[in-house]
Amino acid sequence: MSRHKNGTTAFRVALGGICAAVCLLLMFSSSFLPGLSYAIPVFAGVLMVVMIVETDSRWAIADYCAVSLLCLFITPNIEASLLFILFMGYYPILQFWLTKFKSKLLKWIVKLVVFNIAIVIYYNLFKFIFTSVDMMEGTEFFGKYALPLLWAEAQICFIVYDRFLSLTIDVYINWFRKKILRRK
Repeated sequence: MSRHKNGTTAFRVALGGICAAVCLLLMFSSSFLPGLSYAIPVFAGVLMVVMIVETDSRWAIADYCAVSLLCLFITPNIEASLLFILFMGYYPILQFWLTKFKSKLLKWIVKLVVFNIAIVIYYNLFKFIFTSVDMMEGTEFFGKYALPLLWAEAQICFIVYDRFLSLTIDVYINWFRKKILRRK
């Protein structure tokens, strides 16, 4: 979205290293702040916005890949790492690409398909890795409607997350860059 991309490789590498380090620090903090296992990958993913605005999508993807790989080795909270790797880390980059779509309907179809594929993979990987943990524990009251209700809740959470990310991108581009960084 930025009209002026800083062209120096040194700037891109330095910014990528800083964003990756902050992402990894956030992801590592999920191990001692377990109540934030879902929120921390969201905030770590927002740093991909900085990469894509200040450099370009290729550098953002490289940063996402580096953080994803290092998350597996550094972050003790596997649940948070999976969330970052399977969705929260790359979705800000995808959202930038989707802004080029003219059709809002097509844009939302792509967003929802990508999100739903990610949560199905996450659910199955979680069941495979944590065989002793039942993700559906505590939902017995809802009976056979528990899974559809959780799926519907996930859709609502995704829409809220998508809106949050859009607002964050807007604040970063139109306020932070102009007022704090003094860039156009």
